[in-house]
Amino acid sequence: MRATGRSRTQARLLAAGGLVIFLGGLGVAIGLGSDRGGPSTVASEPRTTTAAAQPGPPPGKRVRLTAVGALDPEGDGRENDELAVLAVDGDTATAWRTERYTSFFKTGVGLVLDAGRPVQMRRVTLRTDTPGFTAEIRGGTKREGPFRRLGAPRLIQDQTTIALRDQRARFLVIWVTRLPNGTAADASEVVLVGR
Repeated sequence: MRATGRSRTQARLLAAGGLVIFLGGLGVAIGLGSDRGGPSTVASEPRTTTAAAQPGPPPGKRVRLTAVGALDPEGDGRENDELAVLAVDGDTATAWRTERYTSFFKTGVGLVLDAGRPVQMRRVTLRTDTPGFTAEIRGGTKREGPFRRLGAPRLIQDQTTIALRDQRARFLVIWVTRLPNGTAADASEVVLVGR
């Protein structure tokens, strides 16, 4: 009887040991399978890649501008047109000037300049002897417009550089939107950088 009881205990121990070995082998097999693309419950570390630095856009170059005239859609259609050439003559002692307004009642008046061909307009530098007015930069592909806004309205100082939306246009408009009462605005030199 004792021999039989011992045999049963040994058989149970052997069965339990075999089960442990089987489950261990099954775990190893699952682990090996996950290394080959199978399902896995082990989180892997994220892989990081280093992207090559992308070069920025070319810096652009000065675009030669010629005068077209003035833009005065809410007035008589003229705004010292004959002086427009003085805004791009390379001489800051000369200037295109708006008329003098005791009360500026218009949505705007402007100076129209021609780049000679469509260019990607990047920034405009405006020099003036009459700081304190507000202007925005507009552009278009036709001399008579329409003109769309390329730069947000800015308070113009002695020299103001306005970043543009890098859009393609041929004609550039300095669009004066606000004048202190009893004053005029002038553009003594306009420089366009584009590509």
